[in-house]
Amino acid sequence: MISTQMIVLAKQPYKEAALLLSGLSPDYGRLNLVANGAQKLSEKKFPAADLFRELEVEFNEEGGSDLFTAKQLELAAAFDALADNPKHFQLAGRIGSFLLKNAVPAVPQPLTYDALRCILDQLSRPADAPERWTMEQCAVVIRATYLYENGMLPEVQSERESDFLENLVAAGVECSALPECRPDYWKTLNRWLGDLCDYHHLQK
Repeated sequence: MISTQMIVLAKQPYKEAALLLSGLSPDYGRLNLVANGAQKLSEKKFPAADLFRELEVEFNEEGGSDLFTAKQLELAAAFDALADNPKHFQLAGRIGSFLLKNAVPAVPQPLTYDALRCILDQLSRPADAPERWTMEQCAVVIRATYLYENGMLPEVQSERESDFLENLVAAGVECSALPECRPDYWKTLNRWLGDLCDYHHLQK
């Protein structure tokens, strides 16, 4: 029996009474699980199977398929407040789509997972929360972390820029304060990371 965490990034009906859950795991990268009987159970008995929720999951790693059957799901954290802000919910959806298209099954993504969890927490916070990240900063953090973890960030000539990128990734992983820079630099950095994604033929 395999135990890991998973953040649900997509769900859809599967056969008669099951759900197909797709998301990101720190230990298994992109993870696809079938939750049998999920649609027959009440919300109270099955609160875990929903978008942008972090689950503790157990499944059997059997066969050569990338689709596994969940044996147990427990809710670890919910970021349901995302639904209160349509723009934040849409950004979370775009981030989830990017990760599901590009993360590889069975390839661990612990840094990207932690950054994703931090970003969902940031986007769930009320508008007046202190030090809440902007949508642009959230997009920069997830792109930079994914590229860094998968060896796609180029070496920069400036030590200052190198330190900034490393501190940026660390902030996403640790959910700590972002490194300081000019406000307009976030837009420039987001465009540069977008160009890097295109260079590596990553799907958006």
